[in-house]
Amino acid sequence: MTPSPDPGSDRKRLGADELIAVFVALTSIGGIFFWSISQKDGGMNVPFFQEPTASSPPVATPSAPATTDATPPINGSVDQPVTVAPSLIDPSASRTTPAPQSTPFVAVVPQAPATPSPAPSAAPTTPVAQPKQFTDVPANFWAGAPIAALSAKGILDGFPDGTFRPNKPITRAEFAEIVRRAFNKSASREALKFNDLKPDYWAVPAINQATQTQFMSGFPNGSFQPNRQIPRLQVLLALATGLNLQPKQPAAQVLNQYQDAAEIPAYAADKTAAAIEAGLVLDEDNTKRLSPDKLATRAEVATLVHKALGQ
Repeated sequence: MTPSPDPGSDRKRLGADELIAVFVALTSIGGIFFWSISQKDGGMNVPFFQEPTASSPPVATPSAPATTDATPPINGSVDQPVTVAPSLIDPSASRTTPAPQSTPFVAVVPQAPATPSPAPSAAPTTPVAQPKQFTDVPANFWAGAPIAALSAKGILDGFPDGTFRPNKPITRAEFAEIVRRAFNKSASREALKFNDLKPDYWAVPAINQATQTQFMSGFPNGSFQPNRQIPRLQVLLALATGLNLQPKQPAAQVLNQYQDAAEIPAYAADKTAAAIEAGLVLDEDNTKRLSPDKLATRAEVATLVHKALGQ
């Protein structure tokens, strides 16, 4: 009978190199075990999982990148460099490295995605004021256009009954109010004091502005006479003086084309001629007369002021 093969004979015997490797591994494990139990706290405190304590300084690690958050840091001081004990990873090295700075916790609030701004649209146009409709100013009235233009700008108003009363003479106080609304000029002299105006009179602000801008003046006796009706000549002088109009030709040459030029006082010749050259004339009756002493009506003042606004 043939003897059966020994089962253990197929096993591969360990060579000398393998035996040495096993010996080195066991020696390393024993060394680690011996080192761990020899520590102060004792026990199996493996250094790779040990949290830093007060007695063992932490290994310097790079600080987190600086954020651009606007919140100021809680601790604003900068720590000085400290000497770190030999590293557990490289026991032979002892180096000086900056201590990690305290990084404050900042709650980052996610920003909503920026929405694109809508394309700018055309600037809104200011609605044009509509002229008022007056029951006594027909469509074909000779001063209809100036009245409509000034009423749309709020320079002239009508009466509560819906009329304009274009043929009604205008007073000096009313004319001062029209000047205040129509012309935006800076004061060129102090306000004049008049002995016939009470401080609470309704037209005092308008009269003060009209006199400060030299559109109007008072009388030699120190009065203003606000309820006095104003003649055509005074309207021409007021507009020419307030707008600082000057004649380009000799006054006599300009005035002589009118049949009543002799009625113009000498003191008013230059300003009247300047007003005529600027187109401040009333030609509704197609005559060659200035009628300087005729009381100016609301329609006539509307026409002259409308023309003066073009200067």
